[in-house]
Amino acid sequence: MQYKTTELTDFASTFIREWYRRIDSKTDFSALEELTVGEEIIVDFPNNPLDFDGFRRWYEGQCREYTGEHCIHSVRATEEKNAIVIFSEITWRAKDMAGQQITLYPDVTLKLRPETRRIFYYGCVDRKLTDRNGKEQKDAKE
Repeated sequence: MQYKTTELTDFASTFIREWYRRIDSKTDFSALEELTVGEEIIVDFPNNPLDFDGFRRWYEGQCREYTGEHCIHSVRATEEKNAIVIFSEITWRAKDMAGQQITLYPDVTLKLRPETRRIFYYGCVDRKLTDRNGKEQKDAKE
């Protein structure tokens, strides 16, 4: 399906906001799974690539260990031959179970199969890293 630029941008913005709404609300994993291709998903986190079962375990651990919110700063979308690519700059502010604050700055890429609009690739790269006090450690892109 070919989108007009504004339709693609609107779709991408709505989709990624729903993705993170589900994550932040700690919804059951099955609600995330329905937005993905399931077992075939590739999850590409920094120094932590995950298969489907690893993604499930990671998500369940995040739900137990952290309470937080993703703030979406920008959304860009492109349509490739075999993918709708959604790129977003995000800030994640959270607290762990001990009350320690953590802030991450991921650049997130979601790739969706155009025919199903389901995620087959979920990756991120940190824009910058901070310690638990919010002090910047280094630029992750260097």
